[in-house]
Amino acid sequence: MRLFCLLTGMVLLSACRMKDPAEGVLRVTVKYVSQEPRCVRVEVGDGVHLAKADVPSSEFQDKEFQLAMVRKPDWNRLMNLTVTSFSAVSGTQCAGTVVEVRHSPSLDVAPGTSADWSVTLRATDADGDGYFAEAPGSERPDCDDSNPAVHPNATESCGSRVDLDCNQLVGCQEANCAGQSCDDGNACTLGDHCEGSGLEARCLPSQTTTCSQPKGVCDARQACNPTSGICEAVESTAGKTCDDGNPCTDTDACGADGKCVGTARTCTTAEQCLASAGTCNPANGQCVFTPLPAATSCQDALACTTADQCDGNGTCVGTPNACVPPPCHRVKQQCTTSTGCEYEVDLNGACTTPGGVPGVCQADATCSPFPYRPYNFDPNSIAAADIGELRTNANVTFDTTDSSWTPAGAITSAETLKIISIPQPGGNPPALLIPVRVVDLKGDLTIKGPSPVILAVYGDANVNQSILATGDITNPNAACGASQGLAGSFGTNTGGGGGGGGGAITGATGGKGYDNSQPQGSAGTLRPSVPEPLLGGCPGGRGGGTASAAGGKGGAGGGAIQISVAGNLTLSQKVSASGDGGEGGKASGGRGA
Repeated sequence: MRLFCLLTGMVLLSACRMKDPAEGVLRVTVKYVSQEPRCVRVEVGDGVHLAKADVPSSEFQDKEFQLAMVRKPDWNRLMNLTVTSFSAVSGTQCAGTVVEVRHSPSLDVAPGTSADWSVTLRATDADGDGYFAEAPGSERPDCDDSNPAVHPNATESCGSRVDLDCNQLVGCQEANCAGQSCDDGNACTLGDHCEGSGLEARCLPSQTTTCSQPKGVCDARQACNPTSGICEAVESTAGKTCDDGNPCTDTDACGADGKCVGTARTCTTAEQCLASAGTCNPANGQCVFTPLPAATSCQDALACTTADQCDGNGTCVGTPNACVPPPCHRVKQQCTTSTGCEYEVDLNGACTTPGGVPGVCQADATCSPFPYRPYNFDPNSIAAADIGELRTNANVTFDTTDSSWTPAGAITSAETLKIISIPQPGGNPPALLIPVRVVDLKGDLTIKGPSPVILAVYGDANVNQSILATGDITNPNAACGASQGLAGSFGTNTGGGGGGGGGAITGATGGKGYDNSQPQGSAGTLRPSVPEPLLGGCPGGRGGGTASAAGGKGGAGGGAIQISVAGNLTLSQKVSASGDGGEGGKASGGRGA
């Protein structure tokens, strides 16, 4: 870098270095990056005063130079620095067009101090067209420094597709281009011309090439190549489903060569009487298999045949056997060489229950001792060993209190009988079940006690003697409610009688007192008759009384008996259920009723 030492104005500094004067020195270093300027003008001012110097390129060393000036005492504190490069030099002065301007305003330099400033010029002319990029303030700015054909004032035709003259208008957008020929860059268009004006102008074709399309499934769609203007395939049909016309191929698909090709069909079978591998018939695409020799062992789909073997025609044939129906079924279809055994429910047919009891087939193919569902017990739960015989030789009474027979000699089959207690819901007394297969009465059968009785006959029953159920239920059961008789009243010396209990019929009103007609108890109401649970009548109310002269207990509720017969029931005598009478009152000064 060349250096000069002057103290009166802005000068190039020399290698001789001296001490800065008291007023201070302003030093400016100017560098350039690429484009060497022909001349550089450096200006320093404070808004009132101005000092400048023009430096030709001959003074540059190593792409830079340095200027300095002694600061004047009357200069302001804030200063401006402007560095301008020019395209030419005339003598010692810069000339030509402005290449680049770099401006640094408001540089703060206190009086009596020195300052060093540096400015880098970055203008380039890479394409050598005399126009510059990266050059703020240039009189010849370049919009594309990579193309010498692009710069301001360049010639641009209506067919251009590039902004050559840097006016931000391309081809048809230039002035006076409407209707002029142009080129849209697409070889598939003809008669290109400009339409519109300004930024809205466009290069449009008069005609566009249309490509005819092939009809084959594996032929690719055609489109015009905008580079060559030739119709070409624009997509691949490889893998597309097609039909090669051969019924003996599968998974036909288009190949990369545009041909439809399928995979040869493989014929195999699991049929026992045919060869496992076959051939495909090209006429219809059906697989053909050779039958195995006759008498080849096989197994047909029918469980009712035996000695199965191939018939020589590809079919497995067996010898039919007799059909044996499962319990409660009958044969619907006999076994043949082509059909298996078929069965249907043998409704009401004879059978034996799992417990060994003879029964009747139901609609669901189950076996039940009864052809209907009896109330209050499950006939299928009774084992065959528990089903006895009811045989008597005279009148006999069965007491449900202890399951005893009186007189004991009147029951001749007592050792075969099993009395089964069946709980009933709602706190009601249990029922006693007597399962029998024979009923042979030679006298009346009387049943008494607190429990109802179920006589279950697993067969026919011929009842030719009376069966009388007399209950003595002294405490009301849970189902009685208003059907229990109400107690009578007591007054002076005599109490009224308790009302009668209701059951299948309404109870009677209690009797009046002996000598003073005291009110009697009301009758129990009719209780709805339902088969389950099995209940007798309700007890009558107590007679009127006091603590020292208690009224008599009301009559017990009537008995209850259920006769369920699996076969035919024949009745030639009566079957009834009634209650016991009430007890007398206890006298102690007064009298109960």
